[in-house]
Amino acid sequence: MDNIMFSLTKVSDALTDKTLYFAHVQTNGTISSDELAERLAERTKQDVSLWKYFLDALSEEIASQMFAGYRINLGQLSTGFAIRGAFISEDDTFDPERHQLVATVRTLDPLRSAMSAVRPENVTLGLSCTVAAVMDAVTKRLSEITGTHRVLIQGQKLGISPDNPDEGVWLADPKTGEIVATATVERSDSQTIDCGFTEPPEPGVYTLVVSCRNGMRESLKPATAKVKNVIVKAA
Repeated sequence: MDNIMFSLTKVSDALTDKTLYFAHVQTNGTISSDELAERLAERTKQDVSLWKYFLDALSEEIASQMFAGYRINLGQLSTGFAIRGAFISEDDTFDPERHQLVATVRTLDPLRSAMSAVRPENVTLGLSCTVAAVMDAVTKRLSEITGTHRVLIQGQKLGISPDNPDEGVWLADPKTGEIVATATVERSDSQTIDCGFTEPPEPGVYTLVVSCRNGMRESLKPATAKVKNVIVKAA
């Protein structure tokens, strides 16, 4: 699941005569080499100590070869050194006052191809999600469910984390907005939620509320989608 988000910051009016915004890519944090080793060990079923040794050795060897003047091809990325700053003549020498040695990273074709399919999400105003249909899994009726039946919800950006209490599916009173029944989510992905009510709600007309982050980080407020006039029938 793609998890690239950005927020926008307005450029100062003193710098431009047009309204412009700069994008700032949001980070989900930093993964240490030890954490990366643990993930690789879990994926490959190999001892984590081997991955820690390998990653440390790889990091040291990459740095060593870069200082030897090589650019390192890592399959999806290549890395090496570059020099910033202007030289005033052909025989000018490197001057730390005017020049800077910097490490550079370039994207290679496999990663560049994968990046072309990613559509980062603007979260300046918060996350978003949409519900296209609410269906009784047994009767196949839309927006009309039996309280004891499973409910299928379809839409976009619907992934729910069951461990987060502020994410989920509820039925609310259409007049007061008060939650009257909470669904148990059996499974979910970005387009479908499969859920049901452990305690069937009373028959009536409700607003169905979906709150989710679609796998986005917890520091962001969940997106909310509402479907009015969902009918609940007695079993």
